[in-house]
Amino acid sequence: MQRRAFLSTVLAGVTVGTAGCMGGEVVLSKNETVTVPVGRGNITELPASGEKVRYIARDDQSFDVYVFTSASAKEQYRAYTNGENPDAQPPGHQSLSGRSLRVDADLYEVTTDGRTSLDIDGTGYFVLDHSGYRSENPPSDHADPLSVQLDLEVIESSLPI
Repeated sequence: MQRRAFLSTVLAGVTVGTAGCMGGEVVLSKNETVTVPVGRGNITELPASGEKVRYIARDDQSFDVYVFTSASAKEQYRAYTNGENPDAQPPGHQSLSGRSLRVDADLYEVTTDGRTSLDIDGTGYFVLDHSGYRSENPPSDHADPLSVQLDLEVIESSLPI
């Protein structure tokens, strides 16, 4: 009986001791309106220490989100938005990049499904795109600048394992 009581106490202590660590430390947090001119993109550097990302981006016009996993991919994107003809147009991280979807009459949204693994070695780059990059979602001829409501978090694991 004493063994069960001891094990229950130990398990309760381990649970309480790790509960605060499971969430991880937020190393980047943005909750703001981001203006993106037509033909351009807004680039946010994601810390290399980040292991998970969560974001919701909303606007009344369609747009794209790209998460680039290397500085060279980001530079190819930047060259495109500067009117150059880059050698390639990298698509961005497959599970983190996306095209906005219409969720209401005047609302488009791109989001992760909760906290999602960044799966990036080094610094990543989060891009709100309003340029028609890769011809995936070009702005209309009469498009206005985006005013994206962005809620972005990058989380670093607090567990030593």
